[in-house]
Amino acid sequence: MQLVSIWNPKGGQGKSLIAINLAAAAVSFGLKPLVVCDDPQGTATLFHRGGQLPFEVIDSIPSSKPDADLLVIDHGARDWKVPPAPIVIMPTKPDRSDIATYQDALSLLRPAGKKVVPVITDAQGHRASHTRAVQAMRKVGAFELRSSGVYGRAAEQWLSIFDQRIHGA
Repeated sequence: MQLVSIWNPKGGQGKSLIAINLAAAAVSFGLKPLVVCDDPQGTATLFHRGGQLPFEVIDSIPSSKPDADLLVIDHGARDWKVPPAPIVIMPTKPDRSDIATYQDALSLLRPAGKKVVPVITDAQGHRASHTRAVQAMRKVGAFELRSSGVYGRAAEQWLSIFDQRIHGA
C-alpha cells in the first residue's frame, strides 16, 4: 500500500481537490484508494456524502492496515506537523503570501527526508506575477493545475474530474 499526504499549512491551496481527484485517478487505473479527510472543513467528506465517488472517505487514519492500494491523507489548514507519509504533495497558489508559506513548510519536509511533489494551482496567465511564480515552480519540478471550468463543474455535483458524467466540460 502506498501512503501519500496532501499537505500545506495554508488553507485554500487545493488540497482536497487534489486528494479527491488523485483517488479518482487511482480508481481509473484499477487501484483501490482510501481518502482520509483530516481537514476540519471536511471538504473530502462533503464530496463523499454526495454519494457519487467510487471510493471511501474516512475521517481518521485507520489503526490497522486498510484494504486499499493507496491511502491519501487530506490534511487541514494550520497543520504544521510534518505529515506521516513518505510522499507529500504540496499544492500552492502563486501569490506571494502563499509561496512564502509553501517555502516555510517545505523547510520542515526536507530534513524529514520526504519526497515532495510540488503543485501550483489557480495561476492566472494574464498576471505577470503568477507567470513568474509558475516559471519558478516549474524549475523545481512543480506540476501546474490550471484553473478550469471542469473542476468547478465537478465540484458542483460532488464529482471528480474523472467521472464520465462531466466529460466534455
